[in-house]
Amino acid sequence: MKEVIHLRIDDKTEKIILRHIKKKDVEGVWENFNEVVKEGVYLPVFIPVRSQYEMNAWYDTIKQEEEICIVAEWPKLKPSNTIIGQCEVSNVEWEASKHVGNLGIIVKKGFRNIGLGYHLVDFAIRETKRKMNKEKIILSCFDTNKRALHLYEKMGFQKIGVREKQFLMDSEYHNEIMMEIWIDDYLK
Repeated sequence: MKEVIHLRIDDKTEKIILRHIKKKDVEGVWENFNEVVKEGVYLPVFIPVRSQYEMNAWYDTIKQEEEICIVAEWPKLKPSNTIIGQCEVSNVEWEASKHVGNLGIIVKKGFRNIGLGYHLVDFAIRETKRKMNKEKIILSCFDTNKRALHLYEKMGFQKIGVREKQFLMDSEYHNEIMMEIWIDDYLK
């Protein structure tokens, strides 16, 4: 299943395709991930992923575990990497939490603040219900990521807790905000 949206990019309305990840997207997804790691602001990760084995193992796990990764593709870009964002919903590791999915999203720098994150999360929530039969989605982000927090709250995610000083990066502590949404409430 895929969805076509239209967003304003460089003062033009452009066609963006939202769809499930394919094997050919793996390097583009990890290129985006590594760019965000280098920014050092949004992820509690220090070392970019460079191993082809690790990238492929991640993709294989998504397929084996029947998880989802929605990609946003702008076909106008060079064929080497047309992926401008991705939203993954993975299974929670506990057997008694099979009804819960864990959401993570990355939007490539230069494509933020145009509505792409909203469309990725919206499509991922709907596909999580349809393909994974989940009832609830959880996520977390830094308390300094005001743009993401605003988006999640706008979409109906509820803040359920804060882990104080959860991450130490560049000699500075960061709080982790935990949020959740019941999919049926969202779909109403």
